[in-house]
Amino acid sequence: MLSRIVFKNVLYNSSSILILNITGLIVVIFLARTLKPELFGLYSLSLSIVSIAMVFADLGINNAATRYVADAVSKNNFRLAGGYISFLTNFKISLSILLAIFLFLLSDAISQAFNKPISLLLKILAIYLIFNSLTALLLAIANAMNDFKANLLNNTVSSISKVIFTFLLVLIGFSVLGAILAVVLSTIIGFVYALYYLFKKYRFLLLEKEKIEAKRVFRFITFTAVLSVTWVVFANVDMVMIGYFLTAEDVAYYRAGFSIISAIAGLIAIPSVLLPVFVKLEGDDLNRAFLRAFKYSFALCTPSALGTMLISANLIFLAYGEEYLPGLIAMQILSLLLISPAFGIYGSIFSGKEKPELNFYPLTFSMLLNVVLNYLMIPKFGIVGASLATVISSIVLWSLLVLICHREFGIKPNLSFLAKPLFSAVVMFFIASNLKSILLIIPVSIIVYSLVLFLIRGITKEDLEFIRKIGAS
Repeated sequence: MLSRIVFKNVLYNSSSILILNITGLIVVIFLARTLKPELFGLYSLSLSIVSIAMVFADLGINNAATRYVADAVSKNNFRLAGGYISFLTNFKISLSILLAIFLFLLSDAISQAFNKPISLLLKILAIYLIFNSLTALLLAIANAMNDFKANLLNNTVSSISKVIFTFLLVLIGFSVLGAILAVVLSTIIGFVYALYYLFKKYRFLLLEKEKIEAKRVFRFITFTAVLSVTWVVFANVDMVMIGYFLTAEDVAYYRAGFSIISAIAGLIAIPSVLLPVFVKLEGDDLNRAFLRAFKYSFALCTPSALGTMLISANLIFLAYGEEYLPGLIAMQILSLLLISPAFGIYGSIFSGKEKPELNFYPLTFSMLLNVVLNYLMIPKFGIVGASLATVISSIVLWSLLVLICHREFGIKPNLSFLAKPLFSAVVMFFIASNLKSILLIIPVSIIVYSLVLFLIRGITKEDLEFIRKIGAS
């Protein structure tokens, strides 16, 4: 039963991310070709800066909402769930508005610090910060109810709106300003829909509430807050430091490849759907759930990484045109980040067991390492240095997560779960690298990887039967 719930949630979440990433790529490709590297670089830099600012409007509140509401509902205490929702919503609204005001007031100073004309763009994005932050909380509450359909519907509405507004506003002459306005308008529409969905389906959680143990929630939020800040800095510091050390065009080249990698990573990621599940599991059940999730995730992520590296030039050329090929080597290196969703499962375990601090220490160390490496490598190697810094610090993070999870919970992946997919992917890489056409590379890669993995028992008949059963449910 539990595996079926997870499978259903994975389908909803993957479909949601698929829509988000496809429409996101449509927008990025359109803007990259229409605005050209300089203006597209300003657009990308503005969004990266706001992404870092936006984490302070979360401070781990979304994870706390999912974790504590799921826990209360599992005990059929809907009044307690309502208390958590009320407390966290008020906290989130206050933070979002306060940070939006700060961003608005500091926009001129930020623009001067980067020596780029992004002040007006940041002022407009202050509105986006508020509505995006509140939408994320509403979806986190729905996810606590094991409802990931909300993500699919909300992302569909907001993503389609973003595509329409972007094309309309840019084509009628608003240029990069129109692209930013499209981000804001589509986010407002997404917020309105998420609010409607939550009131329609989960009104009973909002009508009654009881006093909560605020100290317990604040402890969780404290660690997840710092964790969220650290993670967003980790994810965006390369783009921001490229903008500081190099040109707007370099930001555009890097963002072009990174957008494709992010889109693919979203499609193969499953950790977010596991948080409400891990809340309920202990001991051997938790160990079995982790091992199966990690095995399938790593078996999917590894060929995705090496396969994307093979066709990076084709993807950049088809998506953005020859003008963006200077970002090719950086994208090929960043392709290795497609392994990261498998290790994201560790974060779900730590949050589910109310121990976000276990994720905090390795992430903080890796973030600081990323900053130092970017500082040393970007001036010397440009965007290639940024990609190397990000990948090296990510590998360090993955290694630390494995060690900490084994120490705290006695959980570690079977080495064969790592070695067999990796061996199969390397065989796939060398065979497919001799092919010239992307129309041959993709199907041949899938066939070779699947065949080798099955022959060396990386995937067994038992695994196929398990997948078939939950897929038929």
